[in-house]
Amino acid sequence: MGPAATVAFLDALVRATPAGRDQDHIDTVVLGHASTPDRTARLLDPDLPDPTPYLVGDLELLARLGATCAVIACNTSHAFLPAELPLPLLSLVRVGAGAAVDRARAQGAARPRVLVLATDGTVLSRVYQDALADLGAEPLLPDEDGQRAVMAMIYQGVKAGVHVPTGHFLELVGRLRGEADTVLLGCTELSVLAEQAGHALPRYAVDAQAALVARVVDELG
Repeated sequence: MGPAATVAFLDALVRATPAGRDQDHIDTVVLGHASTPDRTARLLDPDLPDPTPYLVGDLELLARLGATCAVIACNTSHAFLPAELPLPLLSLVRVGAGAAVDRARAQGAARPRVLVLATDGTVLSRVYQDALADLGAEPLLPDEDGQRAVMAMIYQGVKAGVHVPTGHFLELVGRLRGEADTVLLGCTELSVLAEQAGHALPRYAVDAQAALVARVVDELG
């Protein structure tokens, strides 16, 4: 969730795994449950369908298929996860927040200021703000115009299958940075654009999904 983000995650995982043959790669079961109700829509309107039963049911299915841990390539979904899960989860939110704070501290920031670029739903749920605060960082958010631009890039761009020029993406990230030490890309559609940008992505920008790929390889590779 979404489909492009799932493909980007798996592609990044394969490329990041130090493997010389098929058998050196990590065994994976990829469940692309695209019909799961929109997570941001539900957070903005509680009368809309709840994705929670879909998420829990999917994790139960993965456990029955033999998975020993799971990742969810959707930041906003983490706002719906109950405390007890059918199998261990490597949290995209916790890993991403930790990577952004570590990057800022490596650059000399004592109390890092981290700008979160995410969907309206993720912002409303406060999953990243709370995770960053727990790590001793100061979470920052774009202003209203900036947030609208982020949402347009996500929904009218990547999710709609519309090409977003890399230059437009990098310009938005740079313009919104302000006084932040690091910019955390907390939406997997933004991760798709970060993958496209490659080495052009500025050092102060931290992609949560890339951090999660690194953690998966470190723990399972």
